[in-house]
Amino acid sequence: MQRRKFIAGVGSLAAGAAAVTGTGAFTSVQAQRAVDVQVASDANAYLSLQATGDRAKTDSNGQLKLDLASSNNGAQGLNPDARTAFTDIFTIRNQGDNDVLLAVGTSADNVYVNGAGQSNSKPHLADTSGLSTFVYDEENGTGPGLGPEADNFTMGIDSGGRVDLEKKFESATFQDSDRLVTPGESVSVDLSVITEDNVSVPASNKRITVMAVEPGSDRANGGNGT
Repeated sequence: MQRRKFIAGVGSLAAGAAAVTGTGAFTSVQAQRAVDVQVASDANAYLSLQATGDRAKTDSNGQLKLDLASSNNGAQGLNPDARTAFTDIFTIRNQGDNDVLLAVGTSADNVYVNGAGQSNSKPHLADTSGLSTFVYDEENGTGPGLGPEADNFTMGIDSGGRVDLEKKFESATFQDSDRLVTPGESVSVDLSVITEDNVSVPASNKRITVMAVEPGSDRANGGNGT
């Protein structure tokens, strides 16, 4: 609301100036201004992704990476026909200035607005036949999880690479959502991987997606996400 008031004020000022000096018409304007931008590592960005478990690390590019394929003691992967849980594998911290809603997606069908068929979709961990996953907040591991579909909203990446937040019903609110993370607050993420017999994970299917969006920024109303 404050931003809209400011824009209206500028409009009134311009109208007053035109009345004093004349028409004030122009064909075009080109003006360059300085922009202060810095790209930070995952741990230091607005949406901080920090490795906290033994199966997570920060690579040479400063990006979070999960390693479920090996260990320092000779392990070469997950057990077949099993459910393997990794508690507190990484932490998501809101280092921005606004509340955000969080989601973690492990399959292309759930991550992208139009599913795996979307032109910019990429394979994810749970796209592998015979393998499924469950992601949840360590604080409420018996809850509905942190997947892109919540009780009152869905979250996904649109064709432009932006996060789309869609209410499931018009009266949906987010202030009491367990997905809401205030500035400075963190969420510890747990990951469970369920495997069938003889599962082989293709090299391209090693991806998860972390999404965050302001609760008042439904993409249908021109919102913003990360």
